Amino acid sequence: MSNPLIRTSASEPIRYWPVFILVGALAVGLFAFYACSFLATRDVRDMVQAPNGELQWLRREFHLSDPQFKNIQSLQAAYAPVCDEMCSRIMEANSKVDRLVSENREVTSELEAAMREAGVVQQDCRKNMLAHIYQVSAQMDPAEGQRYLRMMKSRVVQPALSSDTAVRAAAE
Repeated sequence: MSNPLIRTSASEPIRYWPVFILVGALAVGLFAFYACSFLATRDVRDMVQAPNGELQWLRREFHLSDPQFKNIQSLQAAYAPVCDEMCSRIMEANSKVDRLVSENREVTSELEAAMREAGVVQQDCRKNMLAHIYQVSAQMDPAEGQRYLRMMKSRVVQPALSSDTAVRAAAE
């Protein structure tokens, strides 16, 4: 008869088998998660790596024909330098406000002027962006153009969203 209180070398491996099963299950689960994630994002990765990949989501999401897509690509190419210039102006205006806030202990006339200028620059940016959004939506079929406008409105109305925020279109 064996005494359960006395350990023998034959009973040692049995004690660790639940740990091995747990580690194995975790490994299989992690592998399955990453494999599914990799496979599920393959289309998006391929789309982004294609020429003009940053616009391919637009083509797919709004069911654009080849001529519609080419027109929108042209609009985007024309708008890109305008957008870059607006971003540069906003950064300059905000930097000036930041510098003046740091240098002063009260609101000065120079600081007030800098804040007004920053507001004007941001308003110009929003106006240009909205004009571009209207131009893009005009290239789409009417229903898709309306859906695009609803989606993009949040970029103009809620400009505090970061550029990497996912925007969900209203399901109407």
